Amino acid sequence: MKPSKYLILIWVGILAFSFRANAQLEQSVRLEFKVNQNGDEYFDVTPLDKGGILVTQRKEEYYGTEKWTFYRFDNALKQQWTTDYKIPYDLHPLKTYHNHQYLFWLLQETDSEKVSVLRVDLQNGEIETFKGDLLTRADIVHFKVLGNMAFIGGYHHSRPVVMAFSFFDKSIKALPYLYSSNTEISNIELDEKRNQLNVLLYTMKRGNCQFTIKTYSYEGKLLKTTTMPFEDNNGLISGKILPLDEASSLIVGNYAQGCTQYSQGLYFSRIKDSEPEKLQWVDFSKLENFFNYLKPKRKQKVVEKISKRKEEGKEPKFRYRLLVHDIMQNEDEFVLVAEVYYPIYKNGTIYYSNMPRNNNREFDGFRYTHAIVCGFDKSGNLLWDNCFALENVESIELLPMVQVSRQEGLLVLGYPKDGKIHTEVIDKNKVIREKEEFEIKTSDEGERIVDNEKGLLAAWYDRYFLAYGYQKIGSEKWIGAPREVFYINKLSYDPSAPRPDKEDLKKGKASENK
Repeated sequence: MKPSKYLILIWVGILAFSFRANAQLEQSVRLEFKVNQNGDEYFDVTPLDKGGILVTQRKEEYYGTEKWTFYRFDNALKQQWTTDYKIPYDLHPLKTYHNHQYLFWLLQETDSEKVSVLRVDLQNGEIETFKGDLLTRADIVHFKVLGNMAFIGGYHHSRPVVMAFSFFDKSIKALPYLYSSNTEISNIELDEKRNQLNVLLYTMKRGNCQFTIKTYSYEGKLLKTTTMPFEDNNGLISGKILPLDEASSLIVGNYAQGCTQYSQGLYFSRIKDSEPEKLQWVDFSKLENFFNYLKPKRKQKVVEKISKRKEEGKEPKFRYRLLVHDIMQNEDEFVLVAEVYYPIYKNGTIYYSNMPRNNNREFDGFRYTHAIVCGFDKSGNLLWDNCFALENVESIELLPMVQVSRQEGLLVLGYPKDGKIHTEVIDKNKVIREKEEFEIKTSDEGERIVDNEKGLLAAWYDRYFLAYGYQKIGSEKWIGAPREVFYINKLSYDPSAPRPDKEDLKKGKASENK
């Protein structure tokens, strides 16, 4: 397929940040897509490791139809192919998923059980659609694809249901032993090594909570049920599963004191067959660096309060909301990243309990305070922990903000905010490079960024990150309406580069202000 001749401006070159001689985070290539300001238009970026990226442009056309354009770029951000697809007016997108071969979109017909799965071949851009009828109307919240089977999870009359949709014969069937009351689907995880599916369930009945894992074969047959223990009034909230060998897996997640969704700490356990070994409970006070995001005086007060409670024979109580990332493997260790957040409302107050204090408040997104990073071994033993402060980062969607790159045994942590990337480098429980910030720039020094919107960061491959989002760009030389673009910047981080001293910082800021 021929590369597109329109909509994209590709800037190639070394476009480093302000302190070129001392830069740790460098901008090398930039893509720009012109945004149509007269209609609804959305862009999605899918990193494909060393294979490059896929960009999906969704643009509204006449009579409610949408034109979707897929662009495939290699890891130098050179375009490989592009292809278009028309989405009928009565279909709306619900969820997306990708593996190393395909990108999938789940679409549903308005007020109907009819669904379509759009499959894009990442190698050549060929598109196939698979149509089917759900067994019942459901509020869909999960979508995963294993081989030629799509697993669609959601709720029917507040009860969980997971349906298996075969691309071969277009048949759809419900997975057994799931449709029960007072139960939520915590997560759906694929086990590609064993060609299996794990459905993680949280059930609360008569004040008691239970966390179970139901493992299904590729064909949808229930293979085993693993019931996680409820010990010392500790109830599991979430879990991430990491297969180790044919018979055993690791499960890691957060837990609460009692049956709430507010985290008390982390747990680690090994599961052999369907039997979990003894869980290791790590409340937040046992993490060496958990409170490092606080200012020194505030941290001291919190630590003293916890110590006093322990001296009185009382366990400290915590009420944090945690967004747990997928587990990463770093050499012979495993790394867990989790972000602490809370909902915010337009009157500026915080949602602390299960019941809103004021029913008239309007939800305004999520605010992140910090991320915890933990290393553990194959037995589920905690080896080290660290903390990465997020300075009032907000998002209308609950998305992972902190991205992690592994380089020479070090972990580079980064997050976006207001057109800048904030970074920190850690070596297990030590901070090697304290927080630095780097401005995302255009490719032309004669341009200025007027506005940044919905900026995101993705750890890509090796030392590379992707920064992308929407910007309004004006000229330094003339006054006029700024142009709006969707940008993608390729960034590389060098943890060994010298850190700029204070004089360099002053010179850099002075030159920017000229």
